[in-house]
Amino acid sequence: MSAQQLDVKKSWQAIRRHRLLVVIGAVVGLLLGVAFAFVRPPMYSAAALVVLPPPPVVAGGSTAGSQSIDTQRYIAESGPVLHSAGQNLEPPLSTEVVRERVKASAVTDDVIRIEAKGTSARQAVKLANSVAQVYLVFVTTDKQLPGDLGKRTGARLLEGAAEAHGGSKLLHAGTYGGLFGLLGAIAAAIIVLARARGDRRLRMRDEIADAVGLPVLASVSSYPAQDPSDWAELLQNYHPTAVDAWSLRKTLHHLELDVKGGPATSLTVISFADDEKARSLGPQLAAFASTFGVTSSLVIDQHHEEPRGSVALDIYLTLVDRADPQLEGERTTRTIIALSAGTVTAEELARLAVAITGDDRTIDGIVVTDPDPFDRTIGRVAQSQRRSGSRLPTLLTGTARRTR
Repeated sequence: MSAQQLDVKKSWQAIRRHRLLVVIGAVVGLLLGVAFAFVRPPMYSAAALVVLPPPPVVAGGSTAGSQSIDTQRYIAESGPVLHSAGQNLEPPLSTEVVRERVKASAVTDDVIRIEAKGTSARQAVKLANSVAQVYLVFVTTDKQLPGDLGKRTGARLLEGAAEAHGGSKLLHAGTYGGLFGLLGAIAAAIIVLARARGDRRLRMRDEIADAVGLPVLASVSSYPAQDPSDWAELLQNYHPTAVDAWSLRKTLHHLELDVKGGPATSLTVISFADDEKARSLGPQLAAFASTFGVTSSLVIDQHHEEPRGSVALDIYLTLVDRADPQLEGERTTRTIIALSAGTVTAEELARLAVAITGDDRTIDGIVVTDPDPFDRTIGRVAQSQRRSGSRLPTLLTGTARRTR
């Protein structure tokens, strides 16, 4: 049961994550439905009531028996009646079209209601009356039905069709638009679920932590740096939001790198080379540390970017290949992995962890950049404890977006 609930939860998260695609599918369906409504305009409906002829009288003044209402309904919807009724319209309608638009139903044992539909109110009224008249001609005379209804003898209507109902273009377009919009949203949701089913990338903090058995220290919004000028702006004028500032401070405190006046320390931030959102974590930590009195330097490919005077914290930014992670450079006091949500699989993360430990380094934790906005996990509780314990309220960290 728990696995089924987990699947439903993940499916709902996938739909919410790709809600824009679902909205696009609904909008496309809505437009197609409205277009279909214009191609197939709304139909008007009119009805006529006819009284069945009395049963024939036999010798002695008695009737020959009761008449069957089902038989009379069958006669009213028969081919000869519908053909003659369709020929009486301008322009004429074929028997197949009339059959689709005419419905005969029994109101009582002696009264038949003939409902007809048309593309206009006039056509619906005329078709309903025409079918009723042809039906009465058929049951009250022995003559064959004329194809053009030139003679309409014996017609007796209880209540002829006088006006038609329906035909609202707005309601018609709204009905088809809503139906097609719903179908479009369902189709988009199915596509999203099909893609999510085969997506093995880690998005939730608990999933990331469980993949390698390491805690997620914090979550931070990435800095959108694209060129050297953006990186220079980050190092000189980085002003994180209150949520990001707390996450960065918590990371440095957990790693014991925020001590003022202590011995010089160092930190290696490892991320995949193609993970653009995670590459900015090292410079963000270096820029933020200086805001509360910890002088820091940034080392990229053995190139130092450091302030004047003594340096209390060296931050090494190491980028590795996703398929074959290889580590180079000095070993530091602390080592963390930086990755963004939804960019790595468990296999890729485990491969990186093996490469780090194989180089005699200890991984002190993981920092997630740009966490999934629907992630309610923290990545710091053991999997066994999560299964046995109750769920607690979770503060979402690192979800605030930086404005430039």
